Amino acid sequence: MKKSVLLVDDDEICNFITESTLNRLGIAKVVHSALNGQEALDLFNSYFQGDIAIPDIIFLDLNMPIMDGFQFIDAFKKLDFPKKENILIVVLTSSMNPDDIKRAKNLGIDHYMTKPVSEENILTLLKN
Repeated sequence: MKKSVLLVDDDEICNFITESTLNRLGIAKVVHSALNGQEALDLFNSYFQGDIAIPDIIFLDLNMPIMDGFQFIDAFKKLDFPKKENILIVVLTSSMNPDDIKRAKNLGIDHYMTKPVSEENILTLLKN
């Protein structure tokens, strides 16, 4: 089944690579992008208004201006909408810092990938 995807990353090249990989695998129904956590939260207004579909998967960078990935996770947890728990959040970052990995786990994020995304990593993720 094809997925609605939200990419949250200030690196537009990384967004392009991720979107291309998802499309090549035939996974993405639709892909939206936000350049920081605040833009991603703003997109949820469109989701709530029914203008665009709520994402099935969010690929989230940690290091971004304005609102980083950790701040986004905190704000996202405060949102109240049906089936929020069905959204898969995947940290996709260049950071292999053990503290970042631990902090993401403590925030309830079980999927942590390093950039750039690979077909193998996406296929493994979706099998689980």
